Formats: sequence, structure tokens, C-alpha cells
Amino acid sequence: MPDTFYYVLSWFLGIGSFVLLMLLIGHIFIALFLIIPTWRICVRAGFAGAWSLLHLIPMIGSFIVMAILAFGDWPNGEATPDSG
Repeated sequence: MPDTFYYVLSWFLGIGSFVLLMLLIGHIFIALFLIIPTWRICVRAGFAGAWSLLHLIPMIGSFIVMAILAFGDWPNGEATPDSG
């Protein structure tokens, strides 16, 4: 009977490791997908493009980048519509 417990336990640990690995890979793909456009936005706004690398921080990285862009003073000034 104890052998069955260890088989089930090792199965759950294996599945858990696989799920964590898939979450990590998914997070990296999404972060890489967001880094390029965010880098361009930061450069156009006058910030260092490296701020976009905060997307690599799980869970809160994207919110930090959005907060910097939304609430920070842009060194290049606010965007204004063209008059022509």
C-alpha cells in the first residue's frame, strides 16, 4: 500500500514540474513578444529602451512598465496632433 502512495506522489510532482516549466516558457514568449514594441515606445517617449526588459519580471513587470509610461513625465514631451 505505501508503494502506491509514492507512485501517486511522484506522479503529481512530475505533473507539477511540467506545468511550472510550461508556465515559464509561456511567460518568456509573451515577454519577448511585448519587449520590442515597448522598447520602441520608451525610446520615442524619451526613456531608455531598457525599461521594457521589466516585462521579464513575472506578474508585475508589465504593470511597472505601464505605470512608468502612464504616470511618468516624458522627457520628449507629450504627443501632440499634427496641425497639417
